[in-house]
Amino acid sequence: MRPALPWLINEDRAVKAKLQGLSVIDANASDGRPVPVRYRVPEVELAQQTFPLIVIEHAGIEKDDEREHRGPVRLPYAPEGKQGWWADGATSYDVADSPYLVDYPIPYELRYRVLVFSRTYWHDVALASALAQPDRIPARFGFLEIPEDGTVRRLDLLGGPEMADTRDENGKRLFRREYVISVSSEMLPSVADAYVQAQSVALDFEYFTDHVIRP
Repeated sequence: MRPALPWLINEDRAVKAKLQGLSVIDANASDGRPVPVRYRVPEVELAQQTFPLIVIEHAGIEKDDEREHRGPVRLPYAPEGKQGWWADGATSYDVADSPYLVDYPIPYELRYRVLVFSRTYWHDVALASALAQPDRIPARFGFLEIPEDGTVRRLDLLGGPEMADTRDENGKRLFRREYVISVSSEMLPSVADAYVQAQSVALDFEYFTDHVIRP
């Protein structure tokens, strides 16, 4: 398990990783031209970038009332910074064995805007096709793996890909596609401490006999 990071940071890293590894082919790059991925902050000066380019922006955080529950629950995953209860290398485990008993986490939807910039129409089309695949930003059944806690989150396509022409700071033409995606997340309302079930009980009756309180 990777070192723990604050809530939201793990999701940001996972979204970026989800979009990395793409490349396009053209006359000057027959072996493939890698497509860099970065966040909008710090601000992107398009005239200074190489293309194609994928830019991610934060588009809001909303509480997901439809997934909200109340009461205690055993977490089906190990919270950030906590040890898992399953054996190393295990591909499955029993959630009932989870030692992490907490108040039900507060569900959220994290929204991101994904902007894809290309200098040529063919790069634009190639990236639109690649991003529509099941392991990227599909129209349904999208997912996002979070390696820090071992969970797989929902990834929904809320909008796009909207296509538009734009210009960089030097007036050069750019093809742009815009996606809006939502990632399921949750925040623990309390500290997740592990409670270990007692395996045995040892009673020293001699101690109680010697220390009985008499009227």
